[in-house]
Amino acid sequence: MKPAALVFSLLLVLPVTAAADWVRATGSYIFPPEIPEAEACQNAENRARAEAIRQVSGESFAAEDTLRCAEQGDDADCARNSMIWTMVGGEIRGLRDRSQETRVEQESFRRCVVSFEADVHMARGRPDPDFTLGVALNNAVYREGEKLTVTLTPSQPMSVQLFQWLPYEKGDAQVSRLFPNRFDATARIEHPVTIPTETGARRYDLKLAFPANQPAGRKMVDEYLMVVATRTPVKFRDGYSLAEFNAVVAEIPQADRRIVRRAYNILRSGE
Repeated sequence: MKPAALVFSLLLVLPVTAAADWVRATGSYIFPPEIPEAEACQNAENRARAEAIRQVSGESFAAEDTLRCAEQGDDADCARNSMIWTMVGGEIRGLRDRSQETRVEQESFRRCVVSFEADVHMARGRPDPDFTLGVALNNAVYREGEKLTVTLTPSQPMSVQLFQWLPYEKGDAQVSRLFPNRFDATARIEHPVTIPTETGARRYDLKLAFPANQPAGRKMVDEYLMVVATRTPVKFRDGYSLAEFNAVVAEIPQADRRIVRRAYNILRSGE
């Protein structure tokens, strides 16, 4: 079974019952002469927005994601994709006290720094520290045709669903549900389990493919997973745009859910 592909525009709509906080955040971006200052400062603002949402959500941007992006050789796109995926589940509805500064970093490189206070809206409530989920992939980098497996370790009984985001796809091909599926329907777990499950693995696998729509010179792409764990079952569709997916996730109270994100890379065949 080949993982479905999904891509979403980041138009984040949250319910009126969401909680709001004003937080101060700063983002910076170092850029060479060939990158326009306006583009660099927009990247800095995007990083500040992601930081503001992380402050309220309590989630962090893993250091290994930064390293993975650098190893990919496409640091800007990969970092932007990681940031967008981190922001799912939150919305910034307003900014105030915004400042922007560009200064010389070293030699011909400059740094743009953007700082502001952001009005961050999240689903109501606060995360429950006792409702957690460990998520481990069998690899961080895959060659084309290799199989993905995901091991889940719950802290207590929970319903789980696994989604995949493909940043290079469009429309409803952006976010797809990989589990549960018609071959592997067990969505309630109490003990560690690997996806595909032992029963499901007899009927399907999660074989990864390098996307055909990538430029010939691109050797590696980044893709993203999200496990949504809930206390009670939540009805998700098999496919969403990124905006739709964010809206659905944002409706689940934070105390009744746990979101875990993971990223991986796929190498083009022959690399």
